[in-house]
Amino acid sequence: MINTQPQNFSERIAQFKWYQQIPLGNGDYTPGEDNFTEKKLPMLKMPADLSGRSVLDIGCSEGYFGRETERRGAERILGIDKAENLVEKNALLREITGSRMRYEEKTVYDLDPITDGKFDLVIFLSVFQHLDYPFRALHVIADVTSTTAVMEIPIAIANKNNDAFQLEPYAISRRSAKGRLIFLPNEALLLEMLSDAGFIAADLITRHRARDVPGYDARFRQERLILHAHRSTSARL
Repeated sequence: MINTQPQNFSERIAQFKWYQQIPLGNGDYTPGEDNFTEKKLPMLKMPADLSGRSVLDIGCSEGYFGRETERRGAERILGIDKAENLVEKNALLREITGSRMRYEEKTVYDLDPITDGKFDLVIFLSVFQHLDYPFRALHVIADVTSTTAVMEIPIAIANKNNDAFQLEPYAISRRSAKGRLIFLPNEALLLEMLSDAGFIAADLITRHRARDVPGYDARFRQERLILHAHRSTSARL
């Protein structure tokens, strides 16, 4: 229960099921079920100062990372997602916190640099594996990125020494718990995909959350790669 917020806010927050734990001020948070979002933040290596920058948070859920960029000075912040009740949740969070972050109910494929503009920083975390058309999505993201995109993308890695798989562009797949096919590129293929999409350079930051990929007799594991993809070699955040 949130004790320092007015009673009506506590009651309105309790109307919804929350995924992320969003800071509300005075040490209070929404009652989100995910306990890893905040732990992931330092892994992203986002700039500490984003004064005046524009930010797009793709697959934002309740917008934890977009709201964090606002705390770091970002001026124009847009979050997009199609999850249930996010319009109402975002309106409530704006009322409670005074946040400038906007939310629009759409997918990555709906983004258009003409109508949405371009963004200095694009956040694209743990969305890639949910997409039916990941190649197309990376092209769309490149089109709306003016400087840098911070990405978290699951990749496939050979468990045993396999230089051919590690160094050449390959991909495998797995089935989700719901039966959907998930595309897993290796690092070489992902970098090729980013280049084809229009990103000029990429800094590989870290990998985490390793697990074996089912169906391959423990020959491959999946890890989430965090990287910064840049639209030019000179301008970077």
